[in-house]
Amino acid sequence: MNDTRSTVGIIDIGSNSIRVVVYEVTSSGHYRVIHESKESARLSEKIGADGKMDHEGILSIVPVLSEFKNICKAYECGKIRVAATAAIRNAANAAEIVDILDKHTGLEIEVLTGVGEAFYGFLGVAHGIGAVNGFIIDIGGGSTEITLFRNRELLHSVSLPFGAVNSNYKFATRSGWTLESSMALIREIQDQLRQYDWISDHPELPLIGLGGTIRSLGKLDQRRCKYPLPMTHHYVLEEGTVNYYADLLPSISVDQRRRLPGLSKSRVDIIVPGVLILHTIFRYIKAEYCLISGTGLREGLLHDVMKTTLPEATEVVERQVRSLLSFQSTASLRHLNHVNELCMKLLDQLKALEDERLARRILHVSAMLYKIGASLWYHQYEKHTFYWLLNAPLGGLTHREIVLIALIAEYRAKNGKQSSAGVYQKSILKDQDTKLIAQLAALLQVAVSLDASETQSITSIEADKENRTLTLKFNCRSQPFIELRELDAAAKVFQKAWDIKLKWEIQTSSMY
Repeated sequence: MNDTRSTVGIIDIGSNSIRVVVYEVTSSGHYRVIHESKESARLSEKIGADGKMDHEGILSIVPVLSEFKNICKAYECGKIRVAATAAIRNAANAAEIVDILDKHTGLEIEVLTGVGEAFYGFLGVAHGIGAVNGFIIDIGGGSTEITLFRNRELLHSVSLPFGAVNSNYKFATRSGWTLESSMALIREIQDQLRQYDWISDHPELPLIGLGGTIRSLGKLDQRRCKYPLPMTHHYVLEEGTVNYYADLLPSISVDQRRRLPGLSKSRVDIIVPGVLILHTIFRYIKAEYCLISGTGLREGLLHDVMKTTLPEATEVVERQVRSLLSFQSTASLRHLNHVNELCMKLLDQLKALEDERLARRILHVSAMLYKIGASLWYHQYEKHTFYWLLNAPLGGLTHREIVLIALIAEYRAKNGKQSSAGVYQKSILKDQDTKLIAQLAALLQVAVSLDASETQSITSIEADKENRTLTLKFNCRSQPFIELRELDAAAKVFQKAWDIKLKWEIQTSSMY
């Protein structure tokens, strides 16, 4: 953990809002967000009939950018990257806008092409989600990017000239959205889509959604369903859900939308064209579902600044685990790796779980992060770990995997007594998960007990299962007093979860 650290500021001049995110980064490519600010801009509405943004409109952006630059300076950002998207890109006087903003703020503003915006969105998604194939849709204020990737490789992308803000400005009537105005927008979207054969040639792939519209739909649906996990990243919008909101939102007034739980007041007008864009594209490509991504353009720009390599699908979660440990863990990495190795050896010997791949994945993350809560406060760190995993989880994991890992931590902390699974049973967990949690938590407790001193006094184990007994033979480099005491308690939890008796012996030659 000897990485050098620095800070990077990313400023995103979008068509609907302007954001600054400050990241702390390490020399090995890990990062975390340490500050974020957002200001509503509605730049698409500042474009006149002649396609230009007038001088007053341009200058209205200057105070925001200047303050965001000061934020980056306060965090001593060694690099500030400023990217503008559709509203400025499509303006007839784009060069003039950039020149004025550069002059008044001292920031070097990069106007992304549509293809560039799609590419950085793909980078952000690919680093945050382990999907192998799929479409990405990024509904912004002034454009919508669609990207097709297979085997983690970008194949096609296009930036279409409609977004939530400019579509609202163009198609909404004074009284709101009518059937005629909705159909006019849908026809324009379909006309654009028909120009690209590749969009309709890959049916039943997952659709990964970026942008405020799709995150807002996720929040709306979670409130409607009383969803117990407070995160939209990796939340799944099924076809029926997309259909539901495409029917509901255009049919109700702005005041009615304003009262919907979970919908930001700044989005009550532009959510309608946003959902119509999503629904039309969803149906056109015959998507299997829409998976919400909380990582996108800004994270893609950051990875480009850091020059990090694109991870394979199987590497996404591991990179995120190592990143979290790099910033937050107070535990010895040698200890965590040892516990993980012991967990895997025990799991391999038992070979009794229906989904071995899932079990290895969540047991590995549980082993590496079981003590992450100690960075907040050592005493009762398991409670802090439980809260942490549910409220600031790893983005590469599904919601079910996140809950399983958190409940494994809780189960171990309570020495085999679990109380929180019921909250997640109906909406996230499966019927068999209660048993799975108990079994994997017991394995983790045994593995942790085998290095309770965190000195690796038990250097290795051999495991032999016969009938209903698992015998462990230890190789030790010193007398493992603490380990044996803890193992006595862990063995009881293990027997209850697995219906297997745990026995152990120390190889007599191993300490000499």
